[in-house]
Amino acid sequence: MNFKIGICGLPNAGKSSFIKLASSAEVLIGEYPFTTLKSSEYSFFIFSPELKILHEITKTKDIIPDYLILVDVPGLIRGAHKGEGLGNEFLSYLRATDVVLEIVRNFKNQNVPHTEGNIDPLRDILIIEEEIIEAEKEILERNLKIIKKKGEKEKELAMEQILKNLEPFKRFPEFSEILKEYNLLLTKDWYLLINGEEINIDKEIKSAFKNVYFLDVKWEIEAKEFEDIPKSFHDFSYKFRKDLNIIQFFTFTQEITQEWFIKKGATYLEAAYLIHSDFGEKFKEAQVINLEEFLIFKNWELAKKSGKIKIKSKEDKVEENDIILIKI
Repeated sequence: MNFKIGICGLPNAGKSSFIKLASSAEVLIGEYPFTTLKSSEYSFFIFSPELKILHEITKTKDIIPDYLILVDVPGLIRGAHKGEGLGNEFLSYLRATDVVLEIVRNFKNQNVPHTEGNIDPLRDILIIEEEIIEAEKEILERNLKIIKKKGEKEKELAMEQILKNLEPFKRFPEFSEILKEYNLLLTKDWYLLINGEEINIDKEIKSAFKNVYFLDVKWEIEAKEFEDIPKSFHDFSYKFRKDLNIIQFFTFTQEITQEWFIKKGATYLEAAYLIHSDFGEKFKEAQVINLEEFLIFKNWELAKKSGKIKIKSKEDKVEENDIILIKI
């Protein structure tokens, strides 16, 4: 599943450290601003407990978790929309993503300077909001003139509505489909990760984000030396995946037990294409059992003889933790 998460934040907020933790990638982590100089993509593997449970039954040689894509972009600073720091360059990368995960710093480290001089996560959140608003305003105003000439009334009304109500912590998901060609940041879903100590976040700020998470990234990286995936990070990953409205399903053969991600509401035909294009093109039916029920039998043929394998058509919807066999 080619689902991209844009990582947004000020310099030295811990974006590269988070990506190192999430992907185990050897990204450059430096104690100075602008460590990340260009857009890079990393695989964010999410090894679910359900996949582990299923593999304990199948005992296949290989086990394959699915992943999301993290897009790391340069940090922004106050005045980026005027060309300060690296300017607006980072926004073009964020616009190409499906959702945005904003990482804000709430940890102290004398060796890692803050571009504003001190630690204040609420101020940093507001800086990011103001920079995004100024960048969106420029795009909206420029394109509104073009749209008016073309007479595209629906788009014109949508853009005017956004411009009229443009202010910090306002999002406009209702216009995401109408204005999707412009990849506006304020029509995307935003998520907030506070890196460090927990803080109280008021209702106005929370309203801008689909969810708010707290994680001490440095501690998680250190803990990873003693365990493969620290439980707190595992819990975050699992919840974040669900908050993205992404569900997981499974397939297994004699050799491979595999986890797959797909958007909630997707059909079995879409799942078939995800597994292999041939399965989608030659789809006849999907034979399905939920993992919870499969655990009772621990054997596909036994579950089938007991009448627990359900037949699903191409229009039926995939459900969380389905185990699927596509018949062609």
